[in-house]
Amino acid sequence: MKIKPILAVAALTFGLGACSLEETPPSSLAPVNFYTNANDATAAVNAVYDIANQVGDQSRNFIIMGDLPSDDMDPLLNNADRVQLWSFQTIPTNSVVTQSWQVIYQGVNRANTAIDRIPGITMDETLKKRLIGEAKFLRAYYYFYLVRWYGGVPLMLTETQSLSAGKDVARASADEVYTQIIKDLTEAETSLPDKFTGADLGRVTAGAAKSMLARVYLTKKDFANARAKSKEVIDNAAKYGYGLFDKYIDVFAISNKNVKESVFEIQFVGGGSGQGSGMVTYFAPENSPITGRGFGSFIPTMDLYNSFKTGDKRKELFLNSYVDGAGKTVNTFQHFNKYVDPSARAFGDANNNFPIIRYADVLMMFAEADNEISGPTAAALDAINPVRRRAYGFPLTGASSADFTAALTKEAFRQAIWDERRWEFNAEGHRWFDLVRTDRLVPLLKAKGKTSITETHKLYPIPQRERDLNPNLTQNPGY
Repeated sequence: MKIKPILAVAALTFGLGACSLEETPPSSLAPVNFYTNANDATAAVNAVYDIANQVGDQSRNFIIMGDLPSDDMDPLLNNADRVQLWSFQTIPTNSVVTQSWQVIYQGVNRANTAIDRIPGITMDETLKKRLIGEAKFLRAYYYFYLVRWYGGVPLMLTETQSLSAGKDVARASADEVYTQIIKDLTEAETSLPDKFTGADLGRVTAGAAKSMLARVYLTKKDFANARAKSKEVIDNAAKYGYGLFDKYIDVFAISNKNVKESVFEIQFVGGGSGQGSGMVTYFAPENSPITGRGFGSFIPTMDLYNSFKTGDKRKELFLNSYVDGAGKTVNTFQHFNKYVDPSARAFGDANNNFPIIRYADVLMMFAEADNEISGPTAAALDAINPVRRRAYGFPLTGASSADFTAALTKEAFRQAIWDERRWEFNAEGHRWFDLVRTDRLVPLLKAKGKTSITETHKLYPIPQRERDLNPNLTQNPGY
């Protein structure tokens, strides 16, 4: 489902307290009159979800900032801001960096509004607790992107009620931001249900909170907690409804949205709803008839394409040809082809969700954390080998020739997991984060010829516009 904001006013960004051109704002928009019942509370939380769809058109900035500045993806050279990120020459006025900051902070403020306002509503207490838990998860999710992209950022935890509020808030430390993220997710996991059904599919669950905590801990190199949290999810997979599909291609089938491999996805609805995804268009070959006209914006590198081993079926999810309007087959350079919707006829009309956490990721996070603590244990091998088997077309259970074994050293298994993540999660916005958190971004990309990269590029610049508005915002080193 698409979790739509029921509010028709953008004033939620300021807690429904934005200025009006009328001398007396309509009473129907006053916060005191809006947050009065369970429907209002649900609408407020739906509006927090909605921001995830707006981090660039149809969430494209998750790709632009998460995959493009790596060894996995090249841009179409028609957009200077994307080329800056790809070539590691980003400047503080970059529009992608600026837009991501602004939109994600809108999400933070909508979450703050919900967290501040919902407790005062007279409504079912179980639903109230759940909605506050959802808002806390989403606030943590948004801050997790902010702290990884920008480092320490202003830590806003209450509703913004005026245009001037927050303009003098200094940056918190990254550790302070992570502390709040962990606090929000820890509170959320005890407030959220194990699963949803029907029209509520796609809302965050206890399993999603635990999985996000595992990712946070892994990013912080807190391997003990990363292992513990991912193990909680694995041990309770049946309760949460999690599992792997037998075939890799099935993970991305539209019919499999929000089911067993989905832990948390950004929701889209195609079919002319105005709430569809544009990912298929961005990845389709330029000027191909896919969704009307493919943009060819994001292209896999030859380094990624050639890195797949013989027999790896994940390589099959690349497009090497298409049929043009005259019915002629056109051979083309390989293109990402995970997000396919044959029924989409226009940009922004595809029905694909965008995955943030898949169950395969939980298994691989456990394997990585466990290996860092104890080497290639039986438990770590049992976690990752089903992912390997699927990749090579074997049944999920039972030994196969694709399995990793205990003969691997700790160092070799670590590298094997890192390689596996690259193949498994290509074009899902992970690569830059993985390279940064494992301290490989600079040495690996330099070795591959990206000579402009320095330690500076382990963070993005604080947007210049934000520093112009807030004199207490310091810039990241090197920018």
